[in-house]
Amino acid sequence: AEVDVIHVSRHPGSGADDPLALAEEALRTASSSLHLHRVDGPVAQTLGEESADADLLVIGVDPAHPVRAALGGWLPVRVIGRTRAPLCIVPAGWASRPGHRVTVGWEDDLSSTEALTFAATEALSTDGRLRVVHAWHLPEPVADGAVALLVRPDHVLQEHRELLDAAVQTLERRFPTLHVEAELTRTSAAEALARHSETASMTVIGTHRDGVLAGGYHGGGAQELLLGTGRPGVHVAASGFPPRG
Repeated sequence: AEVDVIHVSRHPGSGADDPLALAEEALRTASSSLHLHRVDGPVAQTLGEESADADLLVIGVDPAHPVRAALGGWLPVRVIGRTRAPLCIVPAGWASRPGHRVTVGWEDDLSSTEALTFAATEALSTDGRLRVVHAWHLPEPVADGAVALLVRPDHVLQEHRELLDAAVQTLERRFPTLHVEAELTRTSAAEALARHSETASMTVIGTHRDGVLAGGYHGGGAQELLLGTGRPGVHVAASGFPPRG
């Protein structure tokens, strides 16, 4: 694969402290086509511009310092809103483990179409197994008014099960050699995906690109998914939602 390493900084290092030199040392034997360059500008905007034609943008995050990340403006969330390429966020200390399947969070809106395709393609390139997770919940009187009191839980459950089954059938038609598992769970989306993090090689979700992730990954839920699983998380932007700016 062709690898382009970008360092966005107004204070370039030198010698052993140069991050580009460290990157070159780490990747020298991993890629036959390695490019390294330094760019000046706002980090999130610059990464979005530099990755416009990339197949994948990869950045790191340090789960051990959530306060520092919050004070820094939650850079990963800002990058999500500005990139066209799928964004892979890799936590510090992560190590690859063979045999673990790709997990994708699915929502019944337009935000998940590209995420399903990306996850299926990644799963086929590894062990050919994909887990599709769909979280659901009942309407709440505080948010949905009196109509929530008229809802039958069994009807809501059946509706979500049918929607998930239809999405899985579409995947199986498009990727006939892919082994697909589906899980329907009554909890928050972030909790559902975190539950599978230990047996996932990566977690994939769709995003509206506006800094609020699709399907209920709002605010703290997004931060929980970014920092709480300890596994790489891929955020695939929906083509129907253009990048900000």
